[in-house]
Amino acid sequence: MSVSAVSICNQALLNLGANPIISLDDDTTEAKICKVFYEPIRNVLLETNNWTFTIQWLNLAQAASPPLSEFANAFPLPVDASRVLFVGENYERPNRKWQVEGNNIVTDEITCKAQVVILETDPNKYSAAFIQALVARLSADMSIALTNSRSLFETHMQIFNMKLQEAISTDNLQGKTRRIRSRWLQDARWSGAPTAGPYV
Repeated sequence: MSVSAVSICNQALLNLGANPIISLDDDTTEAKICKVFYEPIRNVLLETNNWTFTIQWLNLAQAASPPLSEFANAFPLPVDASRVLFVGENYERPNRKWQVEGNNIVTDEITCKAQVVILETDPNKYSAAFIQALVARLSADMSIALTNSRSLFETHMQIFNMKLQEAISTDNLQGKTRRIRSRWLQDARWSGAPTAGPYV
């Protein structure tokens, strides 16, 4: 079954006893509130964790002009990349000298393979647990606008916190880069190699 912003918003609206919508562009109070809240809340929730469905490996193309920094080459990131997790051919061969400048990875290497977190906007890519956390957060934030009830907001925030932890726990079962990060830093510490680059 296809998932959409509208179907996610309708779950939140039903949690609040409000009327469902057909489109975010409907001329109703519910639709207007959903349109205001959905995208910002979705983006914030996507940033709370390195969700498995947002992680991608990319072979980046080198920019035509070199960077103005100390590094020799720049590799532009896609516009929907929100974080860089790893740069290198594989976890056994990390590029230990790189950094993010603006929307580029800069390095002295002539090629750049990177693992990045993408701002995934297609809800059909989301896990079921993530969707439930998103619904719960929408229910909480929209409760004030729709019902002006502080107690309802607090109730749904409690539900959201529980759903978020469940979603993170489920997602972490699939294996995450944070464990690789720990090994990378440990290897670098023992070898004395530099560990330049942003870590998450």
